[in-house]
Amino acid sequence: MLNIIKIYVPLIFFAAILIACGKSEKTETSEKEKTTTQDTKQQTESSTRNKDETGTSGKTENTKPGKPELKWEFKRVGTGEYDTPINDVNIIVNGKKYFIAKEYYSFSDMPVSDYKSYEIPKDAIIATRGWWAGGGIDYWAIQKDNEIIVMKREIGETTDENGEPGDFTGKPEKVISIKIE
Repeated sequence: MLNIIKIYVPLIFFAAILIACGKSEKTETSEKEKTTTQDTKQQTESSTRNKDETGTSGKTENTKPGKPELKWEFKRVGTGEYDTPINDVNIIVNGKKYFIAKEYYSFSDMPVSDYKSYEIPKDAIIATRGWWAGGGIDYWAIQKDNEIIVMKREIGETTDENGEPGDFTGKPEKVISIKIE
């Protein structure tokens, strides 16, 4: 009888630990976790595109009467080291394409409803986010008089000197100014 107890007690103890480790409690999702989940979803959606497929965004969501029609175009032009996607990023203004940059990220359109959480200026007409392996870039376009100004900002996941996770957000930079014809 003592031998049976010696066998079953460790097994029951091991099973209890195994069950307890697999149990997860519901917690409130922080804004950072929501952002990471959205970024992962964007990365997954973008990475499923065919390598020579051209992705174009839909209708400009923030367009008002008298404003130009803007769309993003992301064209996969290759794959870098570790399968990093290489894309040409273009903006189409009233049907005319303008090259913005060649970037090592997967891109997806950003809905206007996400501008606040991603700190995109509220006067942006259209925005996109490129993301790959913990780093990325935001592009957005604003209208000033008869010009469309495209801005960019680097973003990323970082850790501080104590190893605590954090986010890096670079300073906005002007990429190109396009005269509206």
